[in-house]
Amino acid sequence: MVCTRSQARIPLAEIAVEHAHKRMKTISTSQTSTQSHDEGGTSEGGFDEARENFPPSDQMIEICTPKTPRTGVYHTEWISSPFWRQSLSNDRVNRWEMSADEVVLKIFSYLKFEDLFRCALVCRHWRELSYDRILWNEFNLTQRAIPFDKLLTVLGYGTKYLSLSCGDVKERSAPSPRKRKENLMLEYADFGLCNIQPTQLSRVLDCAPNLVKLNLESLTLSGPVLRAIAKCSQLEILNLAMCQNVNASQLVAVTRNCSKLRELNLAWCNLSEKTFSRLFPVCCDRMEKLNISGGRETVSCESIATLSSNLPNLISLDISDCVRINRSALTSLAKNCPHLVEFSCSRVYELSTVDVLNWVRLMKCLKFFNSFPSLAIVNDRFFDFKEKMTSRFPHVRLNTKDRSDIARPCTSLHVPKGVSRLWERELRS
Repeated sequence: MVCTRSQARIPLAEIAVEHAHKRMKTISTSQTSTQSHDEGGTSEGGFDEARENFPPSDQMIEICTPKTPRTGVYHTEWISSPFWRQSLSNDRVNRWEMSADEVVLKIFSYLKFEDLFRCALVCRHWRELSYDRILWNEFNLTQRAIPFDKLLTVLGYGTKYLSLSCGDVKERSAPSPRKRKENLMLEYADFGLCNIQPTQLSRVLDCAPNLVKLNLESLTLSGPVLRAIAKCSQLEILNLAMCQNVNASQLVAVTRNCSKLRELNLAWCNLSEKTFSRLFPVCCDRMEKLNISGGRETVSCESIATLSSNLPNLISLDISDCVRINRSALTSLAKNCPHLVEFSCSRVYELSTVDVLNWVRLMKCLKFFNSFPSLAIVNDRFFDFKEKMTSRFPHVRLNTKDRSDIARPCTSLHVPKGVSRLWERELRS
């Protein structure tokens, strides 16, 4: 059975005392035997005299016990004592207790999360090490299942980077009582395509006011979820692509309160034209990347004009599948967003080749233009458009990305097996 570090000191000291008594008994016996052989005396007197001069057991334990023990390191005088060196050969000594905490934490860092939970059951000391923040700084449950109460427990260990992409959060048949609210240290969170209830999601987000990057792609939202997001004053990246039940007033509150928001993805959220007209005027002027693709009948040229006038620092914009966009929208962008670097307009049927080429000529900072063959520029073939673009504007790269990466934690569909990415971080499986 493994004992704690505090419990190990007394037994080890007793072992040292036992070894010392045995050694003294052997020495005194040999000396008295020699004396009795020469003088004809007995061995009892010599041993009794040596035993009287030997320190008592309590004093030996006090000598062998470290005066100022440190975590993972024993006192130098204690280690250098002959009693300690002799006790090293004893099978009762726990080698793990002799190792520094940093060494044990390094070994634990290679274990799976399930094994860490098992290590926590060994002893109190291992329980403290198993729940150290260094081991739970990142928590990768991509395509995995976890009970909701266990998720809250793990996040309470100090997790900063969480990936539940394509995961499954299960609720127990008898839900645990609601605990006192404690702020989590969560900063990066990916819930994309996760099977999680809105009530569960709102409880997690309500305790994570320090969120910086959040992905909720393809989830069903609710009013409490958006209200919790609006409290994240440090939020910089938010992905709500293909989310359902997005409340317009709550979304406006999010864009108003999150003053540091730099990237926002609202693709295919089925927002109304009135929502867009209310949303853009309150967007933070720090917004650099915006995706409003999928607004077939809701994003108009007037919406683009309002957007461009309120977001002059845009460097990336995606308006794919916004079929009501025409040349006047491009004129507004050229006038109000001169720093645009990347632009995507796939399947925008009202734009012609001439309109696009004239607009690209005005955009001096443009470097990436995404418009796939289904763009169907009116009365022109795509390959003719591509040839004209490459010949007239060689500095503009055409169709470099297979999908928009705005506010998405993983920028590519082709990820090596066993690798999970959370924006710029790479999580261990």
